[in-house]
Amino acid sequence: MGRPHVRPARARAPARGVGARGLRLRRSRGGRRGVRGIAAALVLSFGPALYSSTPHPIPPHVGGGERAPAPRSASPAPLRVASLNLTADEVLVDILPPDRLIAVTRWADDPSTSAVAGRVPAGAFRFPKADLERLVALGPDLVVVSEYTDADFLRLLERSGLRYHRMGGLETLAGQRQALLDLGRAVGAPEAAARLAAQHEARLRELDRRLRGAPRPRVLYWANPHTAGAGTAIGALIEAAGAENVGRTLGLQGIVPLNSERAFMSDPDVVLLGRWPGALDALKAEPLLSRLRAVREGRIVQMPNELLVTLSHHSADACWYLAAALHPDRVK
Repeated sequence: MGRPHVRPARARAPARGVGARGLRLRRSRGGRRGVRGIAAALVLSFGPALYSSTPHPIPPHVGGGERAPAPRSASPAPLRVASLNLTADEVLVDILPPDRLIAVTRWADDPSTSAVAGRVPAGAFRFPKADLERLVALGPDLVVVSEYTDADFLRLLERSGLRYHRMGGLETLAGQRQALLDLGRAVGAPEAAARLAAQHEARLRELDRRLRGAPRPRVLYWANPHTAGAGTAIGALIEAAGAENVGRTLGLQGIVPLNSERAFMSDPDVVLLGRWPGALDALKAEPLLSRLRAVREGRIVQMPNELLVTLSHHSADACWYLAAALHPDRVK
């Protein structure tokens, strides 16, 4: 799965849903199977994200088919749980005893992408890429994947006979909360998951109360050259933070390219970026976008990457962070 790759000249972050949040098999230029980083969210440069419920060039929506149903309540709670996506890493660290989480993605330890860096059990194996042989050797009772997990890997997983749970619906805040509850039931920790879901919902309700009646600035998410339209987690983040998502207003769906001319004509009040290396410099160096009023007047918000790309209960923190930047008179 490699770290998020950013080209210095263009500050592109890797495609979201391919890497940190769902290990994806991919052939590198050298011909070897590997995993490329995520998101802009999410790394989107989607990375968070971020993340779309519909097909688009970058990031692709992979892992077709229906989500595997959560284990029935009559099934014994899995004692050995392996995670193959960062969203599950973040949830499982908070709802499972350390000895039951036997594997996570290597992204869980990276503070630039993970909200639980430094908290992952030391004994858990770190998957650098989707490795079925290693997974089988670990002998998990349950494997947690997501809607972004590579379809080819899912087919191999099904043939292996390993029991798995697939997280889905992550492009909305309500969907993230439901995915948390579903995962809690699947791993035999419904009470712990319900507590996190209740805290997530309560924080968002309080944020909504504080923002009621506030003017909604027009925010353009920019991950050269992509933006977030309707049906994306980044779009949901922008709207929950008390703003209008310019991508949605333009009629865009998913994470899609937006040419600089159209972005310039949209004249956003604020430009939202991740903190990927070179992202701000690339925006200011772009001939048209550097002339945006928002850029000239310094109305740029750079979110910490671990908040921008999160699709777990930590998305409430992301909403509060962005709202505080957009509405400092109402949110501290």
